Amino acid sequence: MMTPETAGRDLTVAMETIIIPRLAEATNEVFETMVLKTLAAGEPMRDKRQPTANVVGAIRFLGSLSGTVSFYSSDAAAREIAGALLGIAPEDANNEVPDAVGEITNMIAGALRGKLAQAGEHLMITPPSVTRGSDFMAQHFNVAARVLYPFKMDDHEVFVEIILQST
Repeated sequence: MMTPETAGRDLTVAMETIIIPRLAEATNEVFETMVLKTLAAGEPMRDKRQPTANVVGAIRFLGSLSGTVSFYSSDAAAREIAGALLGIAPEDANNEVPDAVGEITNMIAGALRGKLAQAGEHLMITPPSVTRGSDFMAQHFNVAARVLYPFKMDDHEVFVEIILQST
């Protein structure tokens, strides 16, 4: 388990050995169960790349680790997700996109939280925030480790990002 004494020194190790594998599992489980889609995982990216997205859901977590889990998608992918969650056609799901992306982000963060609890990490998560639009960029401070994980959902690419923050 990460302790305050070792957290700053071991964040990169925790990211690689504990968090990334569980993040992929959590994301796939949520999509298979709730969206009825199997995702194809890409290669995790550790650079500063900003994904192309019109919709971003974010949840902060605090505890033995602190940081943010974010979900990025295009508007079209977000409508497909909303439609699948609500059992309606994607073209009819436009108004439901913010709630659906918030819920998907919440489910991914919650599933990750459960998996990390099994590994000895204890976290609390905040309610999600959702940003929808164009020409915006998420910026984070005190980043100790960051991974952007791309997934392919049919013809769409979606991303899950995890940022660990230094204390």
